[in-house]
Amino acid sequence: MVKTQNYAILELLVKKTHLNWYAATGMIALLFLLGLFLTALAEETPINQLGWDFWRIGLQGPAIIIYILLIYPVLTRMGDNALELVMPLLDMDKKELEEMQSKYHSASRRGELISISAGAVFIFILTQPWKGTFELNILFLYITEIIMFSLLALLIYYGFHNSMNITRINKNLKLDIFTVDALAPIARWSLGVSLAFIGGIVISILFQTTENLIQWQIILIYLILVVSTIIIFFVSLWSTHMTILKVKRRELAFVETKLADACRKMTQKTAEDTSENGSALHYEVAAWGLYERRIRETREWPYNAGIIGQLVISIVSPGIVYCIKLLVGTLLNF
Repeated sequence: MVKTQNYAILELLVKKTHLNWYAATGMIALLFLLGLFLTALAEETPINQLGWDFWRIGLQGPAIIIYILLIYPVLTRMGDNALELVMPLLDMDKKELEEMQSKYHSASRRGELISISAGAVFIFILTQPWKGTFELNILFLYITEIIMFSLLALLIYYGFHNSMNITRINKNLKLDIFTVDALAPIARWSLGVSLAFIGGIVISILFQTTENLIQWQIILIYLILVVSTIIIFFVSLWSTHMTILKVKRRELAFVETKLADACRKMTQKTAEDTSENGSALHYEVAAWGLYERRIRETREWPYNAGIIGQLVISIVSPGIVYCIKLLVGTLLNF
């Protein structure tokens, strides 16, 4: 019997449809298109005269929702692969590994529901629908926006949940200071989560008008998403950084002690003018000195220049798209 409590809430809902993930996503996309089409039919303006603005506004929410549903299994696979690659470095027995894997795959149902509710309440307060007049197309927009922000809040929750799991993993790492690259999958996973958020922001910007882009509510939403992206990336890697730093300091303390002893012996032998023993000690001092330098040059973060460069580009790209959209919109009145 399948234990449904081990599934994330999105996976559980998809399993209820008895379809695979992408088939269920396609069905949801068709339902959104059908809803938008029925909303268009209910408008007083003929459907062929509604104009691009109607379709742009109506498609924005569904496009981001479908984007989230498409990237979710990709991010999940990245997390599973990162965990599988890091497992050989863990100082845990089989039972402990199974428990750790279970905690990774089982997010708190309460946490999921709270994050979904928080996303819905956030957009409800931000848009203040009670101040406007009721229209059918507005109802469709509110429904899609509530679903969209609930999913975004859920993704943010999953990001912090995964960060906590990485912290648990790092507490049991059996790390060699010269094999920091073995932790690169964790950094790539964190980068993948960040890129997923950035992709959603870019899609949203492309659907906005110039007037919407300069509204403080829209700017606030984008700032929250960008800041969340940066925080999730570095929080998920902070515990890994501290683990590497702890091992590095321990190795340095050991090497510095050995180097100091070798230097004292070399000084004593030099004073006694015993060239043979002194030469051996010179080699020992040089060896410990070289070892110390290698340790000091070791990275203290699991990412490399390529990963951090991709992160910077991903963070800057929404700002570039935002400025281009404003410029083109101002020139073409679009």
